[in-house]
Amino acid sequence: MVGLLHQERLIIKIMETERIYFDYNASSLIRREAFNLIENINKSYGNPSSIHEEGRTMRDLIENSRVYIANSLNTNAENVIFTSGGTEAIDIALNQNPGRIIINSTEHIAVFESAKKTNSTIEILEVDENGIVNLDKLESMLQKGPALVCVMFANNETGIIQPIREISDIVKKYKSYLFCDAVQAYGKVKINFDELNIHFMALSAHKVGAFAGSGAIIINEDIKKIIPTMLGGGQEFGLRGGTENLIGITAFGECAKLIDEICAENQKLKEYINILEKNIKSFGGFIFGGNSKRLPNTSLFAFPDIKADTMLMKLDLAGYSVSSGSACSSGKVKKSHVLKAMNVDDKISSNAIRISLGWATRKSHITNLLNFFEDIFKENYIGVKSVR
Repeated sequence: MVGLLHQERLIIKIMETERIYFDYNASSLIRREAFNLIENINKSYGNPSSIHEEGRTMRDLIENSRVYIANSLNTNAENVIFTSGGTEAIDIALNQNPGRIIINSTEHIAVFESAKKTNSTIEILEVDENGIVNLDKLESMLQKGPALVCVMFANNETGIIQPIREISDIVKKYKSYLFCDAVQAYGKVKINFDELNIHFMALSAHKVGAFAGSGAIIINEDIKKIIPTMLGGGQEFGLRGGTENLIGITAFGECAKLIDEICAENQKLKEYINILEKNIKSFGGFIFGGNSKRLPNTSLFAFPDIKADTMLMKLDLAGYSVSSGSACSSGKVKKSHVLKAMNVDDKISSNAIRISLGWATRKSHITNLLNFFEDIFKENYIGVKSVR
């Protein structure tokens, strides 16, 4: 009888709960600054390559966006090449390899797939149990000869941040090239592209509140020759053919203008994540990468006795949008190659749930989620208390 009453209370809560979005690492909610551009563009729309007034106006919008993005990374505008997103930026970067590619074992799947197409020698750089690449192993690998080293700035599943400065120094020492997937890191940590001496960097607009379908590859000015992967009418300095995604690029630029404000939001998000994780631990949960420096908005955790697919279903029905890790797959819950690389036991990794916060997240959202977890565990865990 008590169990039935408890289930009824849960159903009532589900019916009364507004949907709360906790999947910003998959795609951010769109910022109002991105929407505001559309009306202005519509007043004088033209092909940016046309020489008439409408075309010139649109070209100015694109070039302004290029400057905004460059400024947000402390680099020159000429180093910013617009793409259809992070995946295309990755593909362009990996095609610049010298015949050998070294890939961090926790990279996004897009890096592995792009590498396969190059017919280059591929070697895997392991990480430790905290998700950090083995720097000594990287140095020994580079002693064999030059390579394109692929190490993401921050992991999309765990939020773990890699020591890019140390990695860059090692790569430079052995006259090799560094590609850094910064899709998740951009807007969550300050990035100084020129100072870090990165050769290629991938960005994606929809991770910072702009529209999907736009991104960029940032190319070190010391790179003199780039092999294009998409030829056409000579757009983007001849490195990426095709009429530019005007709305996507300008929205991306508007969000880049806000980069300091966006980064300032992270102090609040870090506070929320700390509250969340303290309570997750009190419920018997495990935090992946808990001993590593991580993105301020990201938490990947698991409860020992609840599978990810079961928990995701419960959360979705209750109005919470979360994921089990990367969203770039078939939509099914799969075992994480990231956690496997960190030597996490399959029994616990198959329970992994990712919460990622963003600009519209409120403290009350975290409180609501913790109340939900508390109700879930009441029947099974006597004496579980929140530590909020």
